[in-house]
Amino acid sequence: MDIGGVIFMEFAFASYDEFLEEYKIYRLDECRKCKGRCELVENDITCIIENRSLHFNTLLVLRCKKCGAIYLPEYSKQMINYAYKTAVKKNQIIGVFHSKEYKKKFDYCKDTDFDYDYKDYYNIPGLRYDDEHSVEGFLTPVYFEKGALVYFLAVPEYEVQIFSDSYGYFAHKDSSGMYQYDWNVPFGFNTNGKLVMWLGDISYMDDKTRAILKGFNVSSDHLLIDSEFYQAQMKCIFSEPITEYKILLNKKTFIANINEKYSIDISHLTDECQQQEKKVKRPVVYSETEVTEVINAYDKILIEGFDVSKMKELYEVMYSSNERDKSYTSWKSIKLIEAILNKLAISIHNMDIASVMSPLYVLHDYRNLLDHLLSIDKISEKKEHIINTLGVQNFDDQKTIYNEEIKRLNILFNYLAILSR
Repeated sequence: MDIGGVIFMEFAFASYDEFLEEYKIYRLDECRKCKGRCELVENDITCIIENRSLHFNTLLVLRCKKCGAIYLPEYSKQMINYAYKTAVKKNQIIGVFHSKEYKKKFDYCKDTDFDYDYKDYYNIPGLRYDDEHSVEGFLTPVYFEKGALVYFLAVPEYEVQIFSDSYGYFAHKDSSGMYQYDWNVPFGFNTNGKLVMWLGDISYMDDKTRAILKGFNVSSDHLLIDSEFYQAQMKCIFSEPITEYKILLNKKTFIANINEKYSIDISHLTDECQQQEKKVKRPVVYSETEVTEVINAYDKILIEGFDVSKMKELYEVMYSSNERDKSYTSWKSIKLIEAILNKLAISIHNMDIASVMSPLYVLHDYRNLLDHLLSIDKISEKKEHIINTLGVQNFDDQKTIYNEEIKRLNILFNYLAILSR
């Protein structure tokens, strides 16, 4: 329906009783038409009940991301119900309703006065039906710039862990030593890249932390449902580990498979590798400091974390004496991994071993470039090798370089884990 040049999505009910039937239905996050996932969005809505047209500017609705179907969430239906009764009382046939600037505040973090939209709490499925917390509003999403995590990553008294692509926890270490943390709260990222935490969880934080977070606080964009954070917190749907962790798991699987099949343990400095694994995490922003820490750790775990002498022993088992390269005794771990992969993949036709192995060579160059003093010519040579191998336009685009390198490392160690079974 076109009202003054604005297109309104229309809901029509032949009677008030028919509307009440819809009112009783609690809409969930799954589309009833295509089973897609719905998100809370603002939309201009016209609701016709009997002969009365009620027009709402920016009413919150649930919209399916797959088929575009729109549903009325609980609180928006309450607003429509109130508007209809007002229209009846005033004997109005047409009513236009605008969102008021009223901002309800819950009894959490009142001193800090975070910016959030109370209507999210009432409209996003499941949030208001919280049996665990007696005070209303605990599960209200509060949104922040992701730069907040960058700040806390640099402060030793805090711990930030991202254990899937967009879900993790944020904690303050206990200085007394009695407990691991003073507080520990979950967080996530929505599809717009905003950092999200529950208002009630934020109330557990100390005043200093809340004050710092306040500086990164942004207005709600209402997007939450299609996130690992919401799905894990509200529906107990466990998120996949981040690709960085999958690589580590596949390395361990590869080593275990080789040990089981050939009785050769090719692991090296296992305890030291476990220490380095703590540094492996998804960068929040792709600064040189964050990227360098992960790349350094990976170079040690994925290259130096193999026993070269045992790998040569494995090579001798896998290759007959007349198959062996005459210089194999001088090979290091990357070249030996390549030879082992070659033999494991012998039945796979047209597999480009050089391409599959390329991320390990890039990793070593990447680490040397980020962490060593090199001549200008050497720097230029290594940068050229990295961007050409990964198909990146510019070395300054660290995010693209990092993501492409991680993607390729994941493919390589997937192959090693699967083919060594």
